[in-house]
Amino acid sequence: MLRVAMVAYTYYASDPRVRREAESLAQRGDQVDFYCLRAPGEPACETVRGVTVRHLPMARYRGGRSFVYVLGYLGFFVLAQTALTWRHLRRPYNLVHANNMPDFMAFAGFWPRVTGRALILDIHDTMPEIYQGKFGAGPGHPLIRLLRFQERLSGAFASHILTSEHTKKEALASHGLDPQRIDVLLNVPDPAIFGNGASPPTPEATEAGFRLVFHGTLAPRLGLDLALRAVARLGDAIPGLRLDLIGDGDQLPELHRLAAELGIADRVRFSDGFVPVEELPALLRGADLAVIPTRPEISTRYMLPTKLLEYALLGIPAVVAPTHTIRHYFDEDQVAFFEPGDVASLAETILALHRDPERRRRLATGAARFFERYDWNRHKRVYLDLVDRLCAP
Repeated sequence: MLRVAMVAYTYYASDPRVRREAESLAQRGDQVDFYCLRAPGEPACETVRGVTVRHLPMARYRGGRSFVYVLGYLGFFVLAQTALTWRHLRRPYNLVHANNMPDFMAFAGFWPRVTGRALILDIHDTMPEIYQGKFGAGPGHPLIRLLRFQERLSGAFASHILTSEHTKKEALASHGLDPQRIDVLLNVPDPAIFGNGASPPTPEATEAGFRLVFHGTLAPRLGLDLALRAVARLGDAIPGLRLDLIGDGDQLPELHRLAAELGIADRVRFSDGFVPVEELPALLRGADLAVIPTRPEISTRYMLPTKLLEYALLGIPAVVAPTHTIRHYFDEDQVAFFEPGDVASLAETILALHRDPERRRRLATGAARFFERYDWNRHKRVYLDLVDRLCAP
């Protein structure tokens, strides 16, 4: 049995990637301590599906000030490093698994690493590209150069690196990280929660109209304002049209205002913040179409949205922007592409799919082919084998 410490600047309940990794270790009998943020109402410590989740006394910052973001990262880093080191000195960990952002979260496992324990740095997002898009900085900006430096430094400190897409591995190699020390673990949904895709659910008999869904982080780069404008543009062309936005983020207040300004507040339904992963399938089932209107920019180039894979496993067809990484994994027989950033194109694609239920069925069937290669029950061996290799005597 291994003792593993995992660290992430995230809320455990609503972050599917970190949960899959932690729970896959716990399911085979390893002891896992997960250090994360603490949402209102959460206890300081709890056990979730065999994982000891230690909620540190800090919440996520939401806003557009880069300086405050950095302070938030630093504050969490200090809390996590202190708590992790204290428990390691009492009873040593075999492995530390640090998740970005930020990349320097790897140094939360400083003491275990310098005393000979293995450390994985899991790069979910490439920070230089994210901040180029978020704050409009060029690649030569001092902040971006600093982010690339700390990315390389953190990667060099780690025993090994995980990342979430093959295209992202290529990007990290171009940043100067050693590709031989990088493995790809895709954000494949857990079939224990989302099912195996063998029998896609049928729409709820009581559901009237045509329901669009999106879930996850609500941020400008993900194009939710485009989805709202498309709903307004469609008007009464689709009777009973409704858009469900399930999640939270910096853009939430703006989206509420925009829905009111467009006169579609009665057609857009917002959730009360993020939803635990276990509750998502019940909220998503019965949807007619998923909408992923990601803006094509540097910060989204290497993203394969986890939500797209969850829709595919649930049998929900999706209309998506053809970003670089989505094109790498999906084609026109699996998802409906629209002209990125174009409200008219998005509205026309939604309308065409509304009028063609047979095409929606074909898209759902086509998207499910993704799991013929990347089924989680097989793909998680990438992670488990890496952990065993790093912790071998």
